[in-house]
Amino acid sequence: MDDEAVVERLCAIVARVVGAPRVPADAGAGTPLRDGGLWLDSMELLQVVIACEAEFGITFEPAEDLLGDGLETLGTLADVIRRRSPSLSRAAGAPELSS
Repeated sequence: MDDEAVVERLCAIVARVVGAPRVPADAGAGTPLRDGGLWLDSMELLQVVIACEAEFGITFEPAEDLLGDGLETLGTLADVIRRRSPSLSRAAGAPELSS
């Protein structure tokens, strides 16, 4: 799954959490999750994080993933998801580890 597909899935998750009218038609990787973009408050952002864990079959590490830039834009959140999901990482061309 490429970056654009992950961002599209994230837009769908946000639409389920806050309603489709809150997701601009031109939302993309650079769209901020908070001010100036999707305007998610802390509870909505938490709901999106929980929904992402269920949707992508991952578990975020709060101290690593949910601080700093990881929750700035749809693209930075997609990067965190790709890093946490072995299947998405392999799909992006990352080498598989052999046992």
